[in-house]
Amino acid sequence: MKIKKFLVVFLAAAIVWSISACGGKDKKEKKYSAYIENLIMANYLGASDEYIESTGANKKDAEAMYNANVDRLAKALRNYYGLGINEDDELYADLQKLSGKIYGNIKYSVGAAYKKSGHYFVDISISPIDIIAQTDADVRNYVADFNNRVSAGEFNNYEKEKYEHDFAEGIVDILLKAADGMKYQEPVTVTVTILEEGDTFYISSDDLARIDEVMVAGSTFTDNTESSTSE
Repeated sequence: MKIKKFLVVFLAAAIVWSISACGGKDKKEKKYSAYIENLIMANYLGASDEYIESTGANKKDAEAMYNANVDRLAKALRNYYGLGINEDDELYADLQKLSGKIYGNIKYSVGAAYKKSGHYFVDISISPIDIIAQTDADVRNYVADFNNRVSAGEFNNYEKEKYEHDFAEGIVDILLKAADGMKYQEPVTVTVTILEEGDTFYISSDDLARIDEVMVAGSTFTDNTESSTSE
């Protein structure tokens, strides 16, 4: 198995939020910080109540956004480790469960919005989840042992699907165990810009990608969309 670059393609939905006018600088600052907090909670924790209340979105759409985010990480992990489980629904479900567990352990704090040079900014302190590096030695040892078993002929009579399942199952088990004692890198501050446009505000797709990139260490992201809300 070759260890490839961990790539997650971040797909942020373009959402227009119907929120009444902020009505003053203090309310704007609170609303902008709350917007970032709700955006993170909805995408990574599945905690959509505040998101729904503040945006008017429906529960089905909020859940779909979270599930899509979890599935995105599951696919990235599958591709990173070269797991041939495209048709293995049972094991892919375990990978989705793992992804939800990883995101469920994110560590972050959202600072107060502040104005500088005519624009509002919000600082987010994120402790990157380090599960890729945390499990690297165990994964490499597992792969070496598995390759030895292959050389010894243990899998000669296996169908390809069974062979791929057994290999992938070992990788997923290593990651699931590590998720019970997640390790983190030192906190990183990501500063996002609140973009105001008429009666709407949002953060850019680049800022969304930078948040996502830091959540799980060793990730690379691409995106071409934006998420917006009305003031």
